[in-house]
Amino acid sequence: MSAIPEGSNVTVLNKNEKKAREMISKLGLKKIAGINRVTFRKKDNQIFAIDNPEVYRSQGGNYVVFGEAKIDNFSQKLAAAQEKIQSVSKSPEEIQKDMQLAADQAGDESAKPAAAAEEDDEAPVDAGDLSAEDIELVASQANVSKNKAIKALKEHNGDIVNAIMALSK
Repeated sequence: MSAIPEGSNVTVLNKNEKKAREMISKLGLKKIAGINRVTFRKKDNQIFAIDNPEVYRSQGGNYVVFGEAKIDNFSQKLAAAQEKIQSVSKSPEEIQKDMQLAADQAGDESAKPAAAAEEDDEAPVDAGDLSAEDIELVASQANVSKNKAIKALKEHNGDIVNAIMALSK
């Protein structure tokens, strides 16, 4: 018998497995590819898992699964995950400080543009030959001040739609 090269994916079957596979081929079961894991749960919530199984399906919808079944202890995995989270997480005081710092920084940044916008609105703008209805319409639709609406209407030569679109950006 020749030696199996190292690193090859060869499965060595024992005598009983060979017999079972031969019987499956006679029964007309079809192999299903692409299944990575099969789990079975018993009444007492004990879970059996088969990694990289060979799964066959009959015409009636029954399945035959080959592979090494291992007991999957979910509670141990959950405890390990919670322990990892506990070791990584911060204390509530640290979280609150970080949130306060972030809020302060966001407040400082948002205050600057608001102050600049207020300065633009303070100077009265001459409406010229624009109708008051057009100004009101643009101001209400774009949710801006009348001065901004007048400026936008002047930039777009009285075109209401383009003024609203420009202010909505």
